[in-house]
Amino acid sequence: MKPSPLIILLILLFSFKCFAVITVTTTGKQKPDDASHDYFTGLLRLALIETSQEYENAIIQTVPHPGQERVIKLLAMGAFYDVAWTGTSNARDEKLHKVPFPLFKGGLGWRGLIIRRDTQEKFSGIKSVADLKDTILCQGSHWPDADILEHNGLTVYRAGHFDAMLQMVVLKRCDALPLSVFEGQAELELVQKSFPELMFYQGLIIRYPLTMHFFVNLAKDELAERLNIGLERLQSSGQFDQYMQQHRLTKNAFPLSQFIDAQVINLNNPEIENKSPNKYFLKWPKHN
Repeated sequence: MKPSPLIILLILLFSFKCFAVITVTTTGKQKPDDASHDYFTGLLRLALIETSQEYENAIIQTVPHPGQERVIKLLAMGAFYDVAWTGTSNARDEKLHKVPFPLFKGGLGWRGLIIRRDTQEKFSGIKSVADLKDTILCQGSHWPDADILEHNGLTVYRAGHFDAMLQMVVLKRCDALPLSVFEGQAELELVQKSFPELMFYQGLIIRYPLTMHFFVNLAKDELAERLNIGLERLQSSGQFDQYMQQHRLTKNAFPLSQFIDAQVINLNNPEIENKSPNKYFLKWPKHN
């Protein structure tokens, strides 16, 4: 007996669904060996794979990175990019659809310091915000961190890209470049040969509430939902924690107990200080 036309049609539609592939466009690398880009595109890929059964199969395409502020503007316009990752702020949350899952699990605002090796003794003596006010801190021109540091009365020198910030520390125009403990060591190691006089100092941690997220255009609710579902599944299965603990960008921060004796200076982030902690946040280590 021949199958009915309806059955044939259903088979064809199912086959089309199985083999349908969508393209998800994101930013390209900012340097040839970009550990940060590898970390976030890896998470993006895993989240898409986790949700491929109920959504289409997806491949990731990259478009050159024109700078953080420009990426955000283009994403808000629905041009070139489908998804990007950045630190959150009220302005970004209004312009874009934020995927709720925190990509550093709340640790973006846990900041060690890239400093000159000959200033380690100076930084080991810093105990308070008042002590920090005698330093100049480098940050990205459009990083939310720069505004947070300035809000807390600290002096910030803004630069356009990472190597420029490092150069400012070398030239003593800045005393330190605060970076998350989940990225600082790996990012410096990639360029250490060019900046041998610098080190990532973690005896002093500047800490403030700030999270890293995937963002999509406001009209792409389905993509935002898909990515969050995928990330939550990775978390539930243990894959997310395993990824963080093994990836070259973030593995240096583990175990977190290594920071238990660090001097911690807490700062306020006026935009999110009254919000409840995310259930996925990692906990800062404390003495029992």
